[in-house]
Amino acid sequence: MRYLLIFISFLFFTTLSSAYPSKVKDTTNFDSIRNYEYRLEGLSNNIINGEDQTTRITSTYYFIQYFKEALKIKNSFNYPFASLKTVSIVNSEDNLFRIFTWNLPLDSSKFLYFGVMQLNLKDSFQIFGLYDSSQTVKNQSYAILDNRHWMGALYYQIHSFKYKKKTHYLLMGWDGEDAKVNKKIIDVLWFDEHGQPKFGAPVFDNGGDIQSRMVFTFSDKAVMLLRYEKEEDIVVFANMVPANPMLKGMFGYYLPDGTYDFLKFQKGFWVRYEYLFKDSKSPQRYRKE
Repeated sequence: MRYLLIFISFLFFTTLSSAYPSKVKDTTNFDSIRNYEYRLEGLSNNIINGEDQTTRITSTYYFIQYFKEALKIKNSFNYPFASLKTVSIVNSEDNLFRIFTWNLPLDSSKFLYFGVMQLNLKDSFQIFGLYDSSQTVKNQSYAILDNRHWMGALYYQIHSFKYKKKTHYLLMGWDGEDAKVNKKIIDVLWFDEHGQPKFGAPVFDNGGDIQSRMVFTFSDKAVMLLRYEKEEDIVVFANMVPANPMLKGMFGYYLPDGTYDFLKFQKGFWVRYEYLFKDSKSPQRYRKE
């Protein structure tokens, strides 16, 4: 079973060609793409709601096949795929790319995540498949990864910023880890000198601990707020703490305590500050225990 899932993950491929970002929205070929979307809609529902794991895996296989063909069609970047309710779609603010992410529920109560990054090219097709390797990534908070070794998650927000004179992108995502805990992740996407996507960069100052991404683990019964606030230009997140101090480190018992910390971009780092609403005029930098 494991090898079948790995095989499905590698069904996406990248095609390279010279082109420039498209600036004008063009609806040409939308009818052709819509024909694929009808099939994708049913398959995406089966991936989540299929009665057995075999059905869900088979639906994932065919979803990837049809989705890849749809993305090959000229002007597909402009197509919204609005009927794919179980697929999360985030667009970069500069309109250079968008990322689709979705998950496959397994009988083990875990999820396998899938993703594809589509570049906004006028006359060519270029995508990067994202291959879920979260179960094998060591030192998750510090690792710098590529698209073939990806911290699987459903992305729901993106924000661009400049770091070392290059554009980077914050990615906020959710991971339903298993039946006991969930995760939320703040990752960083950037492109190397060859145009290849990389995930993670040492830009988070978490109480003096410089991290490449921030990972929060908490009870699956809890809801954690984590989002970028454009007006204040900060990332706000709820503090998750054990229900009892004796349960420290047992993340299945971590719940929000009603306080919120935030990250503010300063001199190349997203610096963590404590208690957003306690003393907004003189926030205190977070100190890790």
